[in-house]
Amino acid sequence: MSVGFLTQYYRGLGHSQRIKFIAEKTAEYTDVVIMDQLFRPPIEYSVPHIAFLGDYTLPDINKVFQFIQQPAMINFRIRQFIETIEKHKVKVLVCEGFPFCRQQFAHEYFRYLEECKKRGIKIVISVRDFPWDEPHHNQLQDWVLYTQNIVCKYYADSILVHGDKRILPLISDRTRQANSVQIIKDIEPIVKYTGYVCDENQPIHKQRDNNVYVSTGLNKDEAVTVFKKIAEIAHYYPDYNFIMPIANKYNSMGGRKNKNIYLVEYVPELRKKLTNCSAYITYGGYNATVEILKGQIPSIVVPRQSGKKMEQFIRAFTFEPYDFYKVLTLQEFHNIKLTLDEILNGYKPKPFKFSLDGASNTAKFLSEIYNGY
Repeated sequence: MSVGFLTQYYRGLGHSQRIKFIAEKTAEYTDVVIMDQLFRPPIEYSVPHIAFLGDYTLPDINKVFQFIQQPAMINFRIRQFIETIEKHKVKVLVCEGFPFCRQQFAHEYFRYLEECKKRGIKIVISVRDFPWDEPHHNQLQDWVLYTQNIVCKYYADSILVHGDKRILPLISDRTRQANSVQIIKDIEPIVKYTGYVCDENQPIHKQRDNNVYVSTGLNKDEAVTVFKKIAEIAHYYPDYNFIMPIANKYNSMGGRKNKNIYLVEYVPELRKKLTNCSAYITYGGYNATVEILKGQIPSIVVPRQSGKKMEQFIRAFTFEPYDFYKVLTLQEFHNIKLTLDEILNGYKPKPFKFSLDGASNTAKFLSEIYNGY
């Protein structure tokens, strides 16, 4: 018998980072199996040995999406899902809420959940602190809300919100035909706030080097603006190293150096390096935010706004008055030197007074469901 995790992992940790931390904690109580949307071989957890991600060789991701929704591929994924939950005797399924915003997978997810219901498998929906992730296309926005509503009302036994109601309760970002205000009222009886999910062993920041990490990638409009502005001001800080990961697995631009600017493909174990850095400039995504909060890292958050997405913007400015970090929108980024001067001149972020025990709390809750309370 096991707890199963259905994650959207297929490129990198990304949204499944919190699933990793939760799964590792859950494996202290029971066996765990992780499935991803493309259904490569599932990753099994057993106690006491834990290993998360296998070393998979992926085909060209652009070619993958050319056939990902062909009937044969859809049927293959459904068969793999059924075989996996039966082989590993899944008793509880933890499903990311986020994939319902990925329209290419939304329809088959209903089939997954139907198969779980047939077998009496408890369904737990796992969402970040801001679940209404707006699709890029306006015509899909009501579809997403309807989908989330149907899933939560008719399939979910529990909805775990990985945040803290005292600082950011579930909110409706806007009212559409789907009426997200009513949706939140409908799901309230099965919502449980777990606290924020992070590496609970991450130490508090203590500067030991002069590295400034600028981690925004190079695949969004915001990242290009950040990159260009940092390149303009870096010469004012000759004693600091600006380390900028600007490539991903499919588009390499790293391995270059210009004075005190280092362009790298990636930074191995970046979370550990942040513990000793001088400053951190990054997006306002969930993973980066919880790392900043847990480690009390002197940081500047630049919330993404491309694609009309509101998650990072709302989280960043909800937290800003507490002085956990500094916030600059893209429109304000021309002031980066003033803010960076403040960060590098002894800025001490305030400690996060809300819950950061989300991984442990979620694992205990899943164990209770697994054991029938």
